[in-house]
Amino acid sequence: MKAKVLMPTAVEIAEARRRGEEAARVEPRAEHVAYDSRKKRLVLHLRRGAIVAIPVERIKWLRDATARQLAAVYADQFGDAIISDELDMHISVKGLLRDLVGLTGAASMLGSEGGKAKSPAKTTAARANGKRGGRPRKKAAA
Repeated sequence: MKAKVLMPTAVEIAEARRRGEEAARVEPRAEHVAYDSRKKRLVLHLRRGAIVAIPVERIKWLRDATARQLAAVYADQFGDAIISDELDMHISVKGLLRDLVGLTGAASMLGSEGGKAKSPAKTTAARANGKRGGRPRKKAAA
């Protein structure tokens, strides 16, 4: 029996590209990763100019790595993962920051980025909401 190959439609491809572009815009992405051997920390240079220094002992997957192995860690081409070829490891930048900052802290950081998003759909919705008097007022507690 021949295997059935499913090909995505043009609409599915366009939607996947849109989701990828949105993720690249609002999720933290690393441009460069360096190991600071003096302070024993991994330094992530994020795309929007932020720099995050993480003590290696806080990254459970890298605690037992040697200084040479840590120096060879790099960001993948999309910036969404930290990679160690020798340790055969990919660590999600978003997941790492979420684990370090905490779920609510990371959610608020990522949510504030998403809230800054400007799209035709968001503009249209805001205008329509404004015509109805704006955001509904909170009801006072009884």
